[in-house]
Amino acid sequence: MVETKQFPFHLSLMKVSYAPPQISEYLTLFLMLSGSMIVTIGEKDYQLNADDILVINPHQQYQVKSSDKNLLLSLRISKTPLIAHFKENWLPYIDCASTDAKSADAEKFQRLREALVHLMAAYFKQNEEAELEIYQHLFTVLKQLVKEFKKEVVTRPEVATDLADDRMNQLLEEIQKNYDQPISLESLAEKSGLSYYHLSRSFKKQIGVNFTEYLNQIRLMHAAESLILTSQSVIKVALNSGFSNAKTFHHVFKKQYGITPASFRKKFSLTSNQIKQTAGNADYQEITGAAALQELAKYLVEKDIVDENAAIEQRMQLVLPSEPQPNYHSSKKIIKIGPAGEGLANGVQRELCILQQDLTFDLVQFEGFCEETNFENDILMVSEYILNNQWFDFLVKIQLKPMIQLYLPEEYIEKEEVQLWCDKQLKIIRHFVNRYGREEVNQWYLQWSLPKVSGTWNDGSRWGYHYFYRKLKQLAPCCKLGLMSLRSLDETEYEQYQAFIDEQGIQNCLPEFISFHADPYATALIKEEHALHFKKYQQAILSRVKSVITAHQSEANSIFSDWTPELFLTDWNTLVGEGNTFSGTFFRSALILESIVELSKEVTGIAFWLNIKVKERQTHTREDSSLSVFLYEELRRPLFFSLRFLNHLKGELLASGDGYILTRNQGQYQLLLYNSSYLDPLYSVDTFQVQYQTKKVRIHLSELPVGNYLIREYVLDKDHGGIYNDWIRVGGQAELDHELQKYLEQKIIPKFELKKEQIDSFGYELEATLTLNACQLYLFQPLY
Repeated sequence: MVETKQFPFHLSLMKVSYAPPQISEYLTLFLMLSGSMIVTIGEKDYQLNADDILVINPHQQYQVKSSDKNLLLSLRISKTPLIAHFKENWLPYIDCASTDAKSADAEKFQRLREALVHLMAAYFKQNEEAELEIYQHLFTVLKQLVKEFKKEVVTRPEVATDLADDRMNQLLEEIQKNYDQPISLESLAEKSGLSYYHLSRSFKKQIGVNFTEYLNQIRLMHAAESLILTSQSVIKVALNSGFSNAKTFHHVFKKQYGITPASFRKKFSLTSNQIKQTAGNADYQEITGAAALQELAKYLVEKDIVDENAAIEQRMQLVLPSEPQPNYHSSKKIIKIGPAGEGLANGVQRELCILQQDLTFDLVQFEGFCEETNFENDILMVSEYILNNQWFDFLVKIQLKPMIQLYLPEEYIEKEEVQLWCDKQLKIIRHFVNRYGREEVNQWYLQWSLPKVSGTWNDGSRWGYHYFYRKLKQLAPCCKLGLMSLRSLDETEYEQYQAFIDEQGIQNCLPEFISFHADPYATALIKEEHALHFKKYQQAILSRVKSVITAHQSEANSIFSDWTPELFLTDWNTLVGEGNTFSGTFFRSALILESIVELSKEVTGIAFWLNIKVKERQTHTREDSSLSVFLYEELRRPLFFSLRFLNHLKGELLASGDGYILTRNQGQYQLLLYNSSYLDPLYSVDTFQVQYQTKKVRIHLSELPVGNYLIREYVLDKDHGGIYNDWIRVGGQAELDHELQKYLEQKIIPKFELKKEQIDSFGYELEATLTLNACQLYLFQPLY
């Protein structure tokens, strides 16, 4: 980082509890990044909350208090080094307090905020070449102050009429300058031509403490800093801070901070050079360097401000192999719609058609069959499965195979009633074998699921699975029957799953696929423990699912050694933004994309909800954070485009790593870049964690065949494919009417650029800037 002494200002990021009354020659700007505090200027209190800005003019007396966790950006600008380059009144009195601002002033305060955080990013970036950029941002701040907040007539804050404000300011300034010298109220009164009594009364009335208390606060503040940052003896610190003897110093110090000067030094002397901290009542913490940039990254993300100085830079050279490579593996895509009857809705069918046209899903998961209205004694002029015929005819037409969840009613325990229920399901399947042929039904998946309410296997459900398995294999031998296994890390669930597999193994009816859930937001208890580390949660459940399979495969001379069931993750989630900022708005495409890529290495298929409204009808709760491809109707969520990007990855896997995948398919190349970012959903200053905010990637593709290429570039980020930002731009916070919805359906798409490039033996270089959770896709098509 550039040495701060080179600049005519001091910028700091602080957590403040208390700063005593003080006056400086600097123009001081406060920007609250989070939390709150009270700043008293003269006798006026300003309650600063997140985003508030306050300017304190030179020679104004102020103090700071806070009982809240906060983060404050403080900028102190000195006029002296700059006066030689400007006219004398280059920086007049500035009237800038967002707490008193009108709504019409919102834009100018926002411009000043952005200028301040850009200055901070350049200032704290560890780059010795940043000096010119720092001055550029400094002068932008000064320009904003003079242009937008200059006040032609200086208006001093209201003070008591018994002593003029400028005279009190002069006294306070003299105290701060000469705190280390013998100084008394009598000498100040004599120098000012005032009576001792009059000055004493005015001092206490305006400053809030008497003269001795104020002088001791100033001296103690300097003494505490010396104890931490120097190796001077305690007595020398006391004398250098203006105390006449060690006894007085010890008494006053312990009264203020609660411990002796020696204990204070021992407690705080190991503090980092980047963090200066006082103690007790005068409490502040100054943060610099990388720690400051991390705190700044939080503010940039929340306020949707992009600054290149907060970006992570990554350089890569990818050498394309000429010999054949293993193929890129992708998982099956499953779309969920809830009960089968949902599939009869026109809106659901329109969305499924879009999916098959643009993304080509493999399976659609739904519960049971459509509920018919037939009666037992009807004379059947037409099929008794009219609604089911409509639904399954549609699936056959769009070539989407069903994954049917079978839920045996909980009250069915006796074998007779379980058998009757199973026969009813088998009768419907037999109907479809006759309607479509065995070849079609052999491609279907049927999932024997845990009872919805109890979530436990009873005797009836275990016997029913075995009975249904035998009958199904006679009807459609290749139709796959699977099991819903685990929905959490609950030990009882795991034990029941083990026992169920053991029992079916003995009867030679092991499931051909196994589904499981790994949703870290399934319950409040699970969320509290696992939401932040959702990947570990997924892996823990997957490991349990696999452990039972492995146990059967490894048994000596086991007839199940070749048992390799398909694994389907049918309910899951990533990090979900919470609080006022991110609830339902957190752009997370790269986070989802990365999760899919990693999960595809271990599971056969991954499921997603069709749209939010379909899921809400099942859960009866808001589902803004669900993994769905549509918001509702034809309004695509970013997940839709993430899956489209992944669809382009085909053929050989040439290279992959942290944030990139490169494939080759029939002479064409596909490069996918993504910047996955992990944020603490609780989103507090102390726990906020950012792996990356903005990432700059410079890539050199070498050994690319020489020739002319058509290069397509797609960008998926919060501004190109994200619903929330475009919704806000056209009004926001209002219900989507038909016109607005149709506009957004056309507007919300990834950015696209097409260019023609001649690539020589050097290869090809590209530079990409990826914001929070952004993805970029490059398609290289040779032109012959």
